[in-house]
Amino acid sequence: MRFRTHSVLGVALLVSGVAGCGVTQNAASDSQIWSWQNRDSMSRSTAQWQYGLLGDSNTVAPSLGAQPAGTKPSDFDFSNPRVDTFLTRFQTRLRSSFSQALSRSGRYVSRMSSILQKEGVPQQLAYLPLIESGFSVHAVSRAGAVGPWQLISGTGRRYGLRIDAYVDERRDPVKSTQAAARYLKDLYNMFGDWHLSLAAYNTGEGTITRILERGRADDFWEMSARGYLYRETRDFVPGFLAALQIAETPEAYGFDTPDEEPMQYDRVKISRSLSLTTVAQLSGTSTDMIKELNPALHRGVVPPEGYPVRLPKGTKEAFQIAYANYEENAVRFPRSTSAPRGGTRRQRIRRGETVASIAAEHFVSLAQLQCVNRVVDLSSERAVRTLAVPPREVIPLLVADRYGGRVLD
Repeated sequence: MRFRTHSVLGVALLVSGVAGCGVTQNAASDSQIWSWQNRDSMSRSTAQWQYGLLGDSNTVAPSLGAQPAGTKPSDFDFSNPRVDTFLTRFQTRLRSSFSQALSRSGRYVSRMSSILQKEGVPQQLAYLPLIESGFSVHAVSRAGAVGPWQLISGTGRRYGLRIDAYVDERRDPVKSTQAAARYLKDLYNMFGDWHLSLAAYNTGEGTITRILERGRADDFWEMSARGYLYRETRDFVPGFLAALQIAETPEAYGFDTPDEEPMQYDRVKISRSLSLTTVAQLSGTSTDMIKELNPALHRGVVPPEGYPVRLPKGTKEAFQIAYANYEENAVRFPRSTSAPRGGTRRQRIRRGETVASIAAEHFVSLAQLQCVNRVVDLSSERAVRTLAVPPREVIPLLVADRYGGRVLD
């Protein structure tokens, strides 16, 4: 979660490198998707107790409460001249990238705000991804921070996010927001001040704690003015405050109000491996749409043990019917069996040929050919030297899943 430079989206140039964090929880059931348990307060050994940042040391950390939409928490200081500097930048040389990020925010902000509110975190922090990632779920920094909240893997796992070869929930706009909200809440419980909490989100809580321990400065603006913070962190807080001001009243600063519709979807639990292409076919929608709704499935496939999958709103019932028929009729080959006999022959892949071209040549579907040969996806074609090519009648055309019901390592 140290300083990061975004490899995507020019809006990140406002801080020229922002640091992330990591947070999450396990997938909730359909009925619990907006219900989360509160985390315990930090112990009295943390910074807010040591330095009296919360006032009376006999009281617990203050409840942040729900902030009405469009209001600014009183402890956000918008009057600092550095905020005005970033207001100017966003309206001039960073205008194009900021405008794109602001437009994308329309898809996510309402749901992110709801999550933050449920965690007792100011809803205005839903605009933090404006400067973290430009609201790109696929944003990746050079330091490996990922997703709209730019979380590194350590922080993500620390707050329950799943990060492995099949799933990276830092890319999920819902789960990553749950994680980020809890991390931000913990930081506020630690420092009792939102400027310091945001600085810690960027540079790490250890850096801010050390500065406080040494008595060098008492607040963010003093730390910044005295040069105790890296430039990325000095820019991070005023950059966010400027972005928040514009996001809350975009027309006042010459920007269009975001018109993208918020995400709406149905949720189903698929209990085995299935390509997202097949999910799209069974739900009657496009692969691109399924991938857009499920960015955490970064290999384009449901993991072997299954995973909750999002479908376009209104397609759940049709998918369940089609999936039941698919399961009943699909032909699966156990991991221990080889390609079926009865005319099957092996063909060497020549220069210029692909799995797709050989499938077309022998009048079999690409999915069937991949299933028999255990080809995981198209990107693995270069590693394939020979293919088992069965006659059409050996494998029913009902086989549509390119992975044959499983994902092979």
